[in-house]
Amino acid sequence: MKTVKKFPDLFSANIAKTLLASGGIRADILNQNLGIIAGLTNSDLLSLELVVSDENYLEAVKILEASFKAE
Repeated sequence: MKTVKKFPDLFSANIAKTLLASGGIRADILNQNLGIIAGLTNSDLLSLELVVSDENYLEAVKILEASFKAE
C-alpha cells in the first residue's frame, strides 16, 4: 500500500476516495479514528492518509491530480 494523498479532514478524504472508486481503484483512509479520539483537526500529525495498492498508485495520482488541480 502507498499513500497517494494526505487530507486534513474526513470530508475531503472521502471525496477523493469516491473519485478513485469511480475510476475502478479501491482506496482506504488511514488514521480517520485517531483525529476523532484526539479531538484535533488540521494537524499534520493527524492527517488522514488515502492509500491504494502499489499497482494502482500511478493511476490514482493521475486521477487525483486532475481532480484537485486548485490545491
